[in-house]
Amino acid sequence: MNGDIEALLRSGLAEQAERAPATVDDPALADLAIAGAHRIRRRRRVAAAASGAGLLVLGAGAFVLHPLLKGDDQAPSAADTTTAEVRNELGMEFVVQDGDGAYQVINEDGDRVDLMTQQAADSAQVLPLEDASQEVWRLEEGYLVVSHAAQTTELMTLDGTESIAMAWPSDSTYNVVNGAATEFAMVTPNAEVTEEDYEITSALISGEATTTQFTTSFELTLNDWSDSTTVFTADLWSTTAGESKTWHFDEQYDWNLASVGQAGYESAVIVDHSNPTFVCVADLEPGGGLAQVGEDCGESGSEFVQTSLLEASGDEEAVGLVDAAVAKLSGTTDSMFTTPEAADLGEYEDRFYQADYIQYDPSGRWELSYSRGDATWILVDYTGSEPAVSMLTPPAGAVGPVLDFRPPE
Repeated sequence: MNGDIEALLRSGLAEQAERAPATVDDPALADLAIAGAHRIRRRRRVAAAASGAGLLVLGAGAFVLHPLLKGDDQAPSAADTTTAEVRNELGMEFVVQDGDGAYQVINEDGDRVDLMTQQAADSAQVLPLEDASQEVWRLEEGYLVVSHAAQTTELMTLDGTESIAMAWPSDSTYNVVNGAATEFAMVTPNAEVTEEDYEITSALISGEATTTQFTTSFELTLNDWSDSTTVFTADLWSTTAGESKTWHFDEQYDWNLASVGQAGYESAVIVDHSNPTFVCVADLEPGGGLAQVGEDCGESGSEFVQTSLLEASGDEEAVGLVDAAVAKLSGTTDSMFTTPEAADLGEYEDRFYQADYIQYDPSGRWELSYSRGDATWILVDYTGSEPAVSMLTPPAGAVGPVLDFRPPE
């Protein structure tokens, strides 16, 4: 099947399915109409780069679609990517506002989950769009609703039936999710911006949920963590120049790593933010503070650092945690810290950068540019051999994508 005709056919049929009554509201029905067709993601293209022959094919595709559409729907959509496709191929979920003004998540199965946040329940009214939660994050066992207007972080079960809300200590508070997407941190700098308070909570709405707190210097930034090990970034290179030995950053710069040990962690690893392969390992005493003074510093893969990390953490998985952080910060893996190959946006470039929102997938699979209420959004798909730009038709009432922080499968 010709790629352009197939794209138009899939888009048109999916849009009809989305407009159908709720009992048959399944955009994936378009897939049944073109069963046997090849996957289309790799064949999308920037419209501005289409050849004359390609434009003729698009015209033929439009002619084919006319008999399938009625009334106002007779003009074919300019979009060539559907909600069903990004859900099935990229695992994308959406936050939408329904006809009554309530907010929902359309999850990866295509089901709708009500966002019954505590803020909405307390006010006993539907939140206006400008006061709505700005971001919804997908964790391993629930959704994290980050509301900038209300200054709350709320954990909600995947079915939307239960939630717990936490008020931000200040308007400077921000949120971080660990690499396993099993815990999240609310991070709050002090008024002098010399320290940051961390409140780490397990992403479970049950009696097993736990909260851990510690305070470190503002010079440290928490990047990832496990039960045994915390991984921070900081400026190491300007002092060490890459010299491998035991340094005393905690003493000299008052990083307060003892607080991390008192919170129950076995080790703290500091990754240099300008040269991420250079790291320092601090040995902590869980519940007590520091196990020893000084940090063993060197190349992350060196025997000196690897031995120090294993001895300090007592956890073989800590090595993988640090390796993943180093790779992520070095830009050698797909991640939210990676600078992907620049996409050729063609005629969409101005619109892309003038949109109200540009969202990045935490795993580096996609990028979206959009303004709420737009009939089409610009999608950049990074999962192929090169970036692919297309126009996406979002679901009706779409507010934005859900940011999925789960590790890629």
